[in-house]
Amino acid sequence: MSVAPATLLAMPQHRWAPPEHQDVLIHVADSLPVEEIGEPEELDAPEPVWVSNLRFEEIGVLTQVKAFAVARSDVAVCVEIAWQGRLQRAWVPRSTVTRRTLKPRRD
Repeated sequence: MSVAPATLLAMPQHRWAPPEHQDVLIHVADSLPVEEIGEPEELDAPEPVWVSNLRFEEIGVLTQVKAFAVARSDVAVCVEIAWQGRLQRAWVPRSTVTRRTLKPRRD
């Protein structure tokens, strides 16, 4: 079945547009001020850790959060957190960080 050229001209124009999504509010983890971090040094490889009592804007304190330590100083640890599907980094007091072990992969 073919459509006459005149019919194509009379059809309304519908253009595809991507769906519009409202911006998602990102809850940011509290981080120590730069002057309280000390002399940081980067770790050779990220280490799996738990962060205790991590405060997020608008949410409050989360008792325990999975993270990866990527740098540390005598008083603080820089952790990477996957929160709300986005990578976040925060400097937290060293006393709030404990090591965790990853479960073996089942390939």
